[in-house]
Amino acid sequence: MKTWQIVGLVILAAVAAVITVISRGRSRPPVNITLQIAVSPADKSAFVTREANSARFKYLMGKQSGVKPVFAQRLSVHALPDPHLIEARVGVMTPDEARLYVGAFVPTLQLLCSTQAQVALAQRNVR
Repeated sequence: MKTWQIVGLVILAAVAAVITVISRGRSRPPVNITLQIAVSPADKSAFVTREANSARFKYLMGKQSGVKPVFAQRLSVHALPDPHLIEARVGVMTPDEARLYVGAFVPTLQLLCSTQAQVALAQRNVR
């Protein structure tokens, strides 16, 4: 009986070690982008936020900027206390990807929202 207990503990320890290695091995983006987007009219902020959080927009942004799909899908957009502003956050791997992403963000979002709202880049922070 003790032999089975020892084998069980060894298997449990091996599984725990594998899980630890896998969870630490995930890459985190070294470049973080934060964009504040001005929305006009202000009552369309919720609509623009939904469009920016949509899978379609995230897919288009990944394609246009060359950002890996796993990072493009991590885009997070939410409303700010000022009803005219929304904030978008995403992480990318290189400064070049950040430049391309920022350059494509507003034109792509404007294309999706053109019938109901106008959007413009109010502020950007890339670190």
